[in-house]
Amino acid sequence: MKHFKKYPILPALGMLLMGTVSCSKFLEEKPETQYTADNFFVNKTTLDAGVVGMYSSVKDLFGVYTNTPLFMTELGTDEGMFKGTSGVRYNFDRHTFTPSEGAIYEYWTRHFQIAARANAIIAAANKVTSISDADRRTIIGEARFLRAYVYFRLVQAFGELPIIDEPITGAFDYGLPRLPIAQVYDFIVADLQYATETGVLTRQKTNNGHANHWAAKSLLGKVYLTMASSKEAAKVPGYAGITQTTNELYSLAWTALKDVKDNSGATLLPVYGDVFKIENKNVNAESIFELQFSTVVPYGTQWTKEYGMIASGSINGNPAYYTNALIGQCNLVYVPKFYKYYKPTVRSVDYDKRRVWNLSDSLVNVVNNVPSTLTFIWGTTFSPDSYNQTVLGRCGVTKYRWGNSWRETSPYLYSNAPNNVIVLRFADVLLMFAEADYKKNGTISQEGLDAINRVRQRARGLDAGGNPIPESATPTFKNYVASDININEILMERARELCFEFQRWYDLARTGKFEYFLELTRSASFTTIVNTSTSFNASKHYLFPIPQSELDLSTNKAEFKQNPNY
Repeated sequence: MKHFKKYPILPALGMLLMGTVSCSKFLEEKPETQYTADNFFVNKTTLDAGVVGMYSSVKDLFGVYTNTPLFMTELGTDEGMFKGTSGVRYNFDRHTFTPSEGAIYEYWTRHFQIAARANAIIAAANKVTSISDADRRTIIGEARFLRAYVYFRLVQAFGELPIIDEPITGAFDYGLPRLPIAQVYDFIVADLQYATETGVLTRQKTNNGHANHWAAKSLLGKVYLTMASSKEAAKVPGYAGITQTTNELYSLAWTALKDVKDNSGATLLPVYGDVFKIENKNVNAESIFELQFSTVVPYGTQWTKEYGMIASGSINGNPAYYTNALIGQCNLVYVPKFYKYYKPTVRSVDYDKRRVWNLSDSLVNVVNNVPSTLTFIWGTTFSPDSYNQTVLGRCGVTKYRWGNSWRETSPYLYSNAPNNVIVLRFADVLLMFAEADYKKNGTISQEGLDAINRVRQRARGLDAGGNPIPESATPTFKNYVASDININEILMERARELCFEFQRWYDLARTGKFEYFLELTRSASFTTIVNTSTSFNASKHYLFPIPQSELDLSTNKAEFKQNPNY
C-alpha cells in the first residue's frame, strides 16, 4: 500500500492501549497492562484473538450510551426521527447539535480506536515469523478491510481527516493536519484493493462475522459510488480534489458491484422480513457482512429496542417493551410521511410487503400480561397526513424483531438483544449497481433495470402457495421501466428497502439530496400540532463538526480547522 506519513492522532485516541484481547484466558498469567502488541502477538492464535477483538470493538459504534454515536446518522433524515423534545436524540434529529456534542466526540474517537487496533494487528502480523504467508495476508486483509470501513464512515461524516497507518508509539504530537478528502479516499481504496486481491480473503461465506472477499468488494463498490456521487453533488467542496472524473468513478463502482452481483453466490431471500429475523442472522444467503451481537452479557445490544411497536399496558409490572418480541421503547420512530413512500394513500392495498414488515400501523394491546390484540390506527382515527403528538408516538419501527411474532415474549434483557447489524447485503448491492449503471450511461441499461426490479419483485412477497406474486397482481406497484429511473426514484427505492439500516444519512449526504427529501417529509408547511421540521442548513450540515475538544488540543490550528459554519 501507499504509506502515509505517520501522523499521531489526538489524545483521546492516543491514550488507548490496544485492547485487542477478547478472551479471559489470555489474561490469566499476566495483568493486562503488561501486554503490548510486541509481546502479546507472537503466533497465529494470539493474532486471531486480536482480529476477533478488533471486530468486537465495532459493536461500540451501535451501542446505546449517554453519548451514542449511532444517533448521528440514524436521525435527522426523511425516514427516522425522535419523538421527544430534548436530549442527544433530539439534537441530531433537528440538527441543533454543536461541536461540543458528546456523541460527535464518541463517533470520532470510537472509529479511530478501531483503526488503531487494526494498525496494531497489521504491524504485528508483519513481524510474526511463525505463521504462513497465506495466514499473514488473510489477517492483514481483515484488518485493512475494517480500517477502510471505519475511515470510510469518518470521511463521510467529517471530510478531511488525519491518517495514521502505523501503531502509535512515543510521545504524542498534537500538530497533526487534517488531510484532503482525496488523500483519505486513496488510503481507503488502497486498503480495499489489498483486501480484494486474489487469495487474501476467502470467497466462501463465513457466517461468523469475519469479512470475506465479497464483503471487501461490496464495500469497494460503495466507496467508489460515494466518491462519484459526492463529487457530482458538490455539497462538500473537498470532493472536487478527487482526480478521477465522476464517470470514471461510477464505472469503477459498476465493475466492482457487477462482480459481486454475478459471482458472489449471494442472492435475495424470497421473503423480505426473513433477512432480519434473529434465527436467520449470518446464515441467510442475502447477508454479505454482519456485525455480531449475542445473548451473552455484555455482547448484546439495546439499539434494536430503540425501535418497536407501542404497547398499551404492561407485562408482569414492567413496561411491555422489556419482554415482548416486537414491542420496543419507541424512542426512534419513522417520520409520519415516510409511510407514504410505500403507498399513495393510507387505505390503498399493501402491495409492498416491506411496509408491512418495517413500519407499524397498529397498537399492541396487552391484557393480563399477554400481548392480546392489535388496534389498527392508520386510516381510522389517525393518519400520517393529519397527526399529533399521540400519532407520532405510534409511528413504530418494526424492522428488527427479537422473536417470531408480536404475540411472543423473549428471554432477552432490554440491553441485550442479539440482533446483528447488517452492514452489507445483496439487495444493497443490486440497488447500488443500478445507480452506477444509470449514472455512468446517462440512462439505465436492461441489466441495471433487471437489478433494481429484482428488489422490487421480492417486495411483492409470496402468494398462499409460496410463489412470487406477479406484477400483474399489483396494478399500482409495477416494475420499473427506463423512463421511471432518476436519482430521486433510486433514492426512494433505497429508502423503502434499506430504511433503518444505518444507510439513509450517508445516502442523502453523498447525493446532495437532504433538502429535497426533507422538504417532502419534514417541511414546516406539512406540520400540524407537532413539529417534525428540522434546522438543517445545507451550508454546514453535509458534514458534522470536528469535536471541539480535539480542536482545543491541536497545536496546528492552520491545518486542523473546524468544518465550515460551525
